[in-house]
Amino acid sequence: MRSRVLVLTVLATAMLRAGGVPADVVWTTNLGEPRIGDPAALKGGTFNYFISAYPLTFRLLGPNSNDSFSAWNRAYSMMFTLVGRHPVTDAHIPWMATHWWVAADGKTVYFKLDPDARFSDGTKITAADYVFCHEMMRSKEILDPYYNNYAETYFAAVEAIDPLTLKVVGATQSWRPLDDFGVLWPVPRHIEKLGPQWVKEANLRRQVVPGPYVVTEAVPGERIVFTRLKDWWGRDKFYFRGLYNVDRIVLKVVPSANVFDYFKKREIDFMTVIFAKMWATELGFDAVAKGWVHRKQEYLEAPDGIYGLHMNLAAPFFANKDVRKAMQHLLPFEELNSRLMHNSYVRKVSAFEGTRYANPALKPYEFSPEKAQEHMKRAGFAARGPDGILVDAANRRASFTLTYGSKLVEPYLTVIQQIYAKGGVEIKLDLLEPATAFNRAIERKYEMILQSRSATLYPAPYQYFHSDFAKESGNNNLWGFGREDADKLIDVYRFSLDAAARVDAMHNLDAIIQDEAFYIPFWTAPYLRFLYWDDLCFPKTYFPKRTQQPVQWQVFWIDPARTAGLKAAMAAGTSLGADTVIEVDPWNILPGLAR
Repeated sequence: MRSRVLVLTVLATAMLRAGGVPADVVWTTNLGEPRIGDPAALKGGTFNYFISAYPLTFRLLGPNSNDSFSAWNRAYSMMFTLVGRHPVTDAHIPWMATHWWVAADGKTVYFKLDPDARFSDGTKITAADYVFCHEMMRSKEILDPYYNNYAETYFAAVEAIDPLTLKVVGATQSWRPLDDFGVLWPVPRHIEKLGPQWVKEANLRRQVVPGPYVVTEAVPGERIVFTRLKDWWGRDKFYFRGLYNVDRIVLKVVPSANVFDYFKKREIDFMTVIFAKMWATELGFDAVAKGWVHRKQEYLEAPDGIYGLHMNLAAPFFANKDVRKAMQHLLPFEELNSRLMHNSYVRKVSAFEGTRYANPALKPYEFSPEKAQEHMKRAGFAARGPDGILVDAANRRASFTLTYGSKLVEPYLTVIQQIYAKGGVEIKLDLLEPATAFNRAIERKYEMILQSRSATLYPAPYQYFHSDFAKESGNNNLWGFGREDADKLIDVYRFSLDAAARVDAMHNLDAIIQDEAFYIPFWTAPYLRFLYWDDLCFPKTYFPKRTQQPVQWQVFWIDPARTAGLKAAMAAGTSLGADTVIEVDPWNILPGLAR
């Protein structure tokens, strides 16, 4: 019987190769990287966290599908791509596909899908679900210019060779074929029905997903609850062991200004600390002293996304480059760092910070009110009005509105407002709800706005700086920027097989972005600061080296024994022993920083 099965398997393999997979295929997999999570991690418990605004959609495609909630949706439920990148070694690893093969042409890739993979409704995941993902990306009915462009630019064809074999043909040869062509995720064809009303019909529908979590509760304006599938197909896969440990994730809608209060009342279990003053002066509360709460500063090495002030090039005041350069010269970074950040941050310079593509020759615009005045004079703002604000020949004031989405940044923006006023420029601060501020940014309904974006191992300049996205809003080109020479540089980076040419193109693009001056970079640090309650447990290395945001990797777990001990200690007011190890450097980042 066993020999008969072997014969049938050989015959089936031969037929498969004859029908679509080349005979010389050499399948690749990679189970040789270290595990990402701790195999000893416990399953169970409820993890309480927050989102700053209730999502406008549960979709991953179409309008409003790129907010903070979407990061949870992508990481834990929906966007499980064919291959992954190991967050410590950067190597490609199996994710939804167990094996892959890149043909010699550099644009044809075959994937063997995991035969165990199932959607959350129990339906087997097949190659047809990836073909459907490609169809959705291409469809105008999803109202998503970015994915429409991506599908057109990168994919010539996506074909199901058989239920478990997928063939992806790129539109051009790629220098990173697994990254460009392996980004497809399974979309359940048996659920999603494309049509003119798809965006509306799918908007707040709870999704059928390939990942370990499904949305089981959604209370508008209050919370969203993810529940882990106990029989999730990937639970015991090599790279999934030790990940996705908690049974429930409760995302409470909490204004960013109130997060610390919620944490101290133990209504959320974990929080990052992004403000140096809070880290230095506000963490001496009783729970920390008694060891009920731990604080860590973990050194990490990850690409750094854009973060700072953005100017809308369609706003009349910022249409003039001299005005934009004046705004750069008025940013008082050193004063902010000294007065409010305990000198614990460094100034960002590049649009591609933390990658080899950041131009090392760039220097930040110096704080110089004198140079700012020169630029404003060239822009026509040569005289001051009675209130000290510069005016031009038509008596138009040097004034604009700065939009932001968190009250916590007001101390920084207030200092900026005061310094700019001394330089003759009026800033009117406009605090909005986070979701509203986010939408104002992508719809370009602002003059200046404070926004951040995460980054990937390889920068994505096309979606941010290409003129394909300059004319229409609703995308990540926040400024409406587009230049033909910049487009050509972006295309070199995207398509050239010459590594040196790609780096050179990105360095030149970085210089153009700085010279155009529509983005004022803020600051950064090579660590993640966070607080957590004692029953939340981590591997010895805490987060993986490439972590930017904790949502990326659920390596933590809840220990019920520690929960019981913590509750008893809190009830009795007794100490568990203060944690004296604050700084941790499991990835040996500090020696490199010292150099």
